[in-house]
Amino acid sequence: MKAWFLKHGTALIGLLAKIPARRAMQVALLAWVIYTTIIVSVVAYDPKGRTATKEYQKATANWWGGEKSLYRNHNGYLYFPQFAQLYTPYELLPDRVGEPLWRLTCLMALALALFAVCRHLAPEKRWQLFLLATILVMPSSFASARNGQVNMPLAALALFTALTLSRQQWWASAGLLVLALVLKPIAIAPLLLVAAVYPKTRWPLVVGLGVFLVVPFLHPNPTYVAANYVAFVENLVQAGKPTGNSWCDFAGIFRRFGLDLPSAIHLPIRAIAGIGTLFLCWQAVRSLERFRAAFMVMFLSVVYLMLFNPRTETNSYVMLGAFIAICGAWEVGIRRALVPAAWFVLLAAILGTENYGGWIFRGTNLWLKAIATCALAAVLIVQLRSRRPKYEILSEPSVR
Repeated sequence: MKAWFLKHGTALIGLLAKIPARRAMQVALLAWVIYTTIIVSVVAYDPKGRTATKEYQKATANWWGGEKSLYRNHNGYLYFPQFAQLYTPYELLPDRVGEPLWRLTCLMALALALFAVCRHLAPEKRWQLFLLATILVMPSSFASARNGQVNMPLAALALFTALTLSRQQWWASAGLLVLALVLKPIAIAPLLLVAAVYPKTRWPLVVGLGVFLVVPFLHPNPTYVAANYVAFVENLVQAGKPTGNSWCDFAGIFRRFGLDLPSAIHLPIRAIAGIGTLFLCWQAVRSLERFRAAFMVMFLSVVYLMLFNPRTETNSYVMLGAFIAICGAWEVGIRRALVPAAWFVLLAAILGTENYGGWIFRGTNLWLKAIATCALAAVLIVQLRSRRPKYEILSEPSVR
């Protein structure tokens, strides 16, 4: 059985790696066109169906109305006021136009980010890598794309940030990180990690955060803005308290199997994990070449968010899926390494379990993705802490 797997698996990888560039380009672009058309058409037909954007719409309407608070309950609008401003163009349009346009924006952002990284890694094989990354990212992206959640553009911004950090474009990196913070408050984690391990981003981040805080006061009622800032902080504190069984983080693994951890130890665990992630990021910047270091920093920050953000949803894992797609495409298209490629393909499939329905989703919900991410985190830790690791992500042949 093992010999059969090695023989046929290696042959399959060889075929995938040898796809002509022109054909790979055609298939990849066609895949994105079909994928986008399906999502956009479904949303245009029923813009009020399965969607996360109802809260965005209400918040944007309340913001410009200037009377009702954006924060009505701890499970509603959980974003900065700036996101209501950002979402304004989509809210101004009729639902059958604005909602599909928001999905199109999210999908295009992810596709462009994947292609940019593939082009950086291997310019001559960029289309082959992009095709492979496209295939691998789709399982984890479908639910987020259908619902219009911000996780997809967050994944794109994380990849773009890895690129700008590797090129020492500090102001661009800061801008991307601040934009990610506009999309979702959890982006504060990668922002702080980058500021800690890349000192030259600190001044650009200070300036960017200053602009970030001031922009809402362009509203005609500054008092209303200040009140919403206060309400945001209060809402975020309450929302961060672990409740229920609906979160797909490290604690969700224990809850799923009836071993609920006491709430009092959640925060210390998350804090210790944050310190450990910071140390690993520092190790990556010190020991790896530029792009691999930047990629690893953003990769680790996303792993941390998936496991230790107290409100990680199953759909949130598209952020991790984007990095898995790049790694899997590299193993298949460049290294042609069967075993690592197989593991990345398996992980990409696991990150899309909510799409498989029936007993697969019910049996794996809230624990399998988190456990798989724990295993991935262990691999990254071993890789960074070992002097001679047997396997390194994005390793030979060397990348620039």
